[in-house]
Amino acid sequence: MNGKQQTWDCWLRAGWMTTTPAVFPAKQRNAVCGKDEPPLLIKVVIAMQRTDIFTSWLGVVGLTLLLLSSAACASGPVPVAAPAATAIPLPLAAQRSDFPAAARPADNPQNAAKIELGRQLFYDPILSSGRAMSCAHCHRPDMGFSNGAAVSTARPGAPPRNVPSLWNVAFTRQLTWDGHVESLEAQAIDPLTLPHEMASNPAEIEARLGALPAYQQAFTAAFDSADAITFVNVTRALAAFQRTLLSRSSAFDRYVAGDTAALTATEQRGMVLFFSERTRCAECHVAPAFTQETFRVIGVPSDDPGRAAVNVTGLHGAFKIPTLRNVARTAPYMHNGAFPTLEAVIQFYAAGAGRAQGFPLVDSLLQGFTLSGEEQADLVAFLGALTDESALPPVPSQALSGLPVP
Repeated sequence: MNGKQQTWDCWLRAGWMTTTPAVFPAKQRNAVCGKDEPPLLIKVVIAMQRTDIFTSWLGVVGLTLLLLSSAACASGPVPVAAPAATAIPLPLAAQRSDFPAAARPADNPQNAAKIELGRQLFYDPILSSGRAMSCAHCHRPDMGFSNGAAVSTARPGAPPRNVPSLWNVAFTRQLTWDGHVESLEAQAIDPLTLPHEMASNPAEIEARLGALPAYQQAFTAAFDSADAITFVNVTRALAAFQRTLLSRSSAFDRYVAGDTAALTATEQRGMVLFFSERTRCAECHVAPAFTQETFRVIGVPSDDPGRAAVNVTGLHGAFKIPTLRNVARTAPYMHNGAFPTLEAVIQFYAAGAGRAQGFPLVDSLLQGFTLSGEEQADLVAFLGALTDESALPPVPSQALSGLPVP
């Protein structure tokens, strides 16, 4: 016990032992306790003792509390434990953390030079016949690599559709809403060549790029060949770049990794709803990619045949389940951009999706549910917590061709 503690204890004993100063004279008190005046708290205790307060149990309780307080003060501040983080336990379906393997053809290995070439090509209008449109014209990085429009211009064999996001497209094996394209290399062909899009042809693209020294050097570095400027290699470079658009470090991911402060209370409640049997969101939007390689009929009003147009076993009106990564950036929603907000999407599912409008063959998982206004806000907040653009590549200030970036 330190000296300060001894002095406090001494004055307490002096006060406890005396009812008048004469019983414990000053000389004796000074010898035992020193000549310092007792602290104010002890004076109060002694004064109380000299009254009849202690004749009641209340006095006894009061003294006990005061003694405990004095002991605490004598030993300095008592450390106060920080409040435990109030973290909701992770639902079982949220605990999956392994993304699927990237879908990458063996003949198109990644390398840094190829990825950089793909980035330059993605933003360069040199690929379009009019030199005014690039890939980023429809896949805007500031809009989740969609474009904010309900639908784009129709392509052969399909009605106009919403531009899908490119985030985490590296993990996707069936591309586009109907899944008829099975590689990013193949997917690049239509937008480069369709008359109402970039309207080029392979020979023209090769000639334009081959006339530019900057692209000659870039293709040689990417493919380790002096004759590397080919249309096939253009699609390979674009695909290599798109496979780097990875979103997997969101607030939700940090929460899964153990950072209990990563999600707000609102987002945590939304997470529980998302993975609950009530909403069943996670049965189609499977973590951690928040998608899966299946096609479902949800019944958004539309004449689009979807999967049925490209696969003999496909259901009419079935579409690929889109990722929810960065979904807060990619409004409007659904294959035809039918819903402008996430709130509208949730309300559609809560009503039983297309089942409420009599749409045929609506998926059996979509039975509807009831949410309060607060619960809907919680769910929207959780969807926002799936946002991660930390791997967003910089947009070139000028295209490698010298043309302005649209």
